[in-house]
Amino acid sequence: MFITACKLNPAGVCLHANVTHKRRKTMLDKEKQQLLKEFADQSDKLFNLKIIRTDSFTGEIGEFVASNQFGLKKTDRVTRAVDGIDSKGNKYQIKAKVIENEKLNNGIGKLDIDEIDFLVIVYFDLIYRPKKIISIKSNQLPKGKVGISNKFLNSIKYDTIEENEIKIPISQRNEILKFGRLYESLRKFGIIRSRRIVGDLGEFYACQQLNLILNENKNEKGVDAYDKNGIKYEIKTRRVYESGRRTGKSRRLNNLVGKDSKFLIIVTLDRSFNCSGMWLMPMKNVVNPKSAHLQIVNTTPGVKKIIKSKIAWLD
Repeated sequence: MFITACKLNPAGVCLHANVTHKRRKTMLDKEKQQLLKEFADQSDKLFNLKIIRTDSFTGEIGEFVASNQFGLKKTDRVTRAVDGIDSKGNKYQIKAKVIENEKLNNGIGKLDIDEIDFLVIVYFDLIYRPKKIISIKSNQLPKGKVGISNKFLNSIKYDTIEENEIKIPISQRNEILKFGRLYESLRKFGIIRSRRIVGDLGEFYACQQLNLILNENKNEKGVDAYDKNGIKYEIKTRRVYESGRRTGKSRRLNNLVGKDSKFLIIVTLDRSFNCSGMWLMPMKNVVNPKSAHLQIVNTTPGVKKIIKSKIAWLD
């Protein structure tokens, strides 16, 4: 857990309201920075092996495993609903979930069964070892939303592929497991608390830097943190760095409409997942909140630069 009253964070820094400005800026010690660097190196390796294409790690690894298993051709990332197409032209939507037990709970929203022939769900253990794949024909599914559970699965027909039947080339399997072990180390160190590593780190850095309290109520959408006066903050994080992997400047901050937070904090991370920029701005001043561009850090009235950016076009 990142921030609780009268406790220390994983880097050993007091997070109470009287913590000094100098100590709050420490953020991560060298050991944890090294762990993040190793994680970044391994994520780049998965990218180079064409296992992942974005920082949505669980979903991307799930798509790789399913595509390999069913012989699918991956679609473009912007393709609506369809993630892969097999040799017969059947269209697949692929979901992935990390589980700690045999309960196959998984809530899936915006399921467009008219666009697909199969829904495939890949289940992983904590280090991304694939444990089970289920394949459901679209005519067995409701449109829109579905709660996948053992009870639901008992009520329909579907196919199951067990762990020993899942085919992944050994070299790629080993690299995925190495990635998973690093991911689990980040969690055990308390650096992250979920599979949303980019978002978790942005919240961690913002709360340390501005002495905020992380919101533990996951049902309160659009409110990531509070200050000591109860003022609400939303925190958006993007990983931005100059490389052949990331060449464009068209980075978006979607879904800022109708939020209760008074302030928006924007955090950027560098290749090694360290904080490389931070801005604070009144939420009401954000132009085009439905799909704002990351460069609003340069144009929003009332914006305050908390940490100077290392990216030229954001400074």
